[in-house]
Amino acid sequence: MKEAVVSFLQGNIGKNCAGHIEGFGAWLNARILDVKGNGDVLLEFDVREEMLNPMGTIHGGALAAILDEAMGMQLFVKSSDEDVFFALNISVDFVKNAKLGELLTVSTEVVRIGKKTANLKSVIWNSKNEVVAQGSSNFLKVSSI
Repeated sequence: MKEAVVSFLQGNIGKNCAGHIEGFGAWLNARILDVKGNGDVLLEFDVREEMLNPMGTIHGGALAAILDEAMGMQLFVKSSDEDVFFALNISVDFVKNAKLGELLTVSTEVVRIGKKTANLKSVIWNSKNEVVAQGSSNFLKVSSI
């Protein structure tokens, strides 16, 4: 686990990530809700207009991206400094829709970090504590510095 990253995240509870990460993750703009001493991170995402499908509910791709972002961040926190991982796959179960302006909370569990792969699972809830989507992903360790 990266203690310095955990401390940084704990110091930024309630703040958005966009100023601290780049690319697509910055666009998703997670808000850090909580960071446990063991490195477990709880994130929140705003459902924005550009995340919607033509029916006015959150696009499945946006939900998959949120799950991927949360799992990737959790793996980054819990893996060693020299390890680099890339997602091999993602499996998503779409359970309920979400609409513009809703807040979605995401928790992630590291199932296993092995010598060559890591396995994670994640759940997205709405403000009524209803599951919106859940997923799992396998990551490949591509290098150890």
